[in-house]
Amino acid sequence: MTYKDSYYVNRINFNNIKSKQIKSNEYYKILFIFEGNCEIKWGYKSQDGNKDSIILISPNNSIEVVLKLNQTITIYELVITTELLNILSDEDVNLAKSFNSVPFGCNVVNANTETTMLIKNILKKLYRSKENKHEFAESIYIKSMLSIVVVMILRSCIYAQSKQKIKRNTPFLIDDIFAYISNHITEEISLDCLEREFYVSKFHISREFKKLTGTTLHKYIIKAKLDLCKKLIEEGKSITDIAQICNLGSYNNLFRVFKKEFGITPKEYYNEIKKYK
Repeated sequence: MTYKDSYYVNRINFNNIKSKQIKSNEYYKILFIFEGNCEIKWGYKSQDGNKDSIILISPNNSIEVVLKLNQTITIYELVITTELLNILSDEDVNLAKSFNSVPFGCNVVNANTETTMLIKNILKKLYRSKENKHEFAESIYIKSMLSIVVVMILRSCIYAQSKQKIKRNTPFLIDDIFAYISNHITEEISLDCLEREFYVSKFHISREFKKLTGTTLHKYIIKAKLDLCKKLIEEGKSITDIAQICNLGSYNNLFRVFKKEFGITPKEYYNEIKKYK
C-alpha cells in the first residue's frame, strides 16, 4: 500500500448552504477550519467551530456543520486509515492506539498559534502533493509530513484533555451531572453514558455521587423521572404516553416504581388531583 492509497486531503468550501453532514465511515477524519465560523453538532452535543479549530471525527461517526448567517467556510479535510497510523508508528509509539485512547466520537480542539501554523502549512502541502507525481523522494517527504501533522494533532488533543481535567473538581462535576440529568430526563441515562460524557470513571461518578447526595445515581434518576411523571399526569397525559415520554419502559413498570415511590398508583394520583381542580 502506498501512502496515497491510505490518506487523502480535500479542500471544502461551504457557500450558500445552511448546514452539511460529514461522515467518517471507517476512517479517521481531521477537519481544519481555515476560514469562517460555524457550529459543530454531533449527537446531543454542539460546540462552536472557529477559524483554526481542529475537529477530530473517529470512525463510524458523523457531524453536522451549521453555518452562521452569511458565513463562507473553508475547511481542509484529512482522511487517514488505521493502516496508515500503523505505518507511521514506531516501536515506542503506536499511533492507532493513541488515537483510540483519546475518548472522542467527535472532538473540537484549539491548538496554540505555533502548532496551528505548522498544521495549516502541512495540510496545504499535502493537498498540493497530489499534483506532484514524480518529485524526488516523494514517499519519504509525504511520510514525514503525515507523521508531523498526526503527532501535532494528537498532542493538541491530549493537552486539551489535560486542561479539562485540571479545571474539574468533584463539586463542579456533580453540578454538571445534575444539569445533564435535567436536560436529558426523557432519555435513558446510565453510568456508561455519563462516563463517556464527562471522561470520568463510572465507578468514581457512582462513589462521589452517593457520598455527596446520600443516594445512588440510579435512585436519583428514577426520582427525577417520576417527578416529571407527576407533572405530566397533572397535565392530563395518558399513563401509557407518560411511560414512553419518561423512558420508563412499559405501563406496568411505571405503575410499579410510581407506587413504590409515592405509595399510590398513577391512576390514584390522577383521581386525587382531580378533586382539587
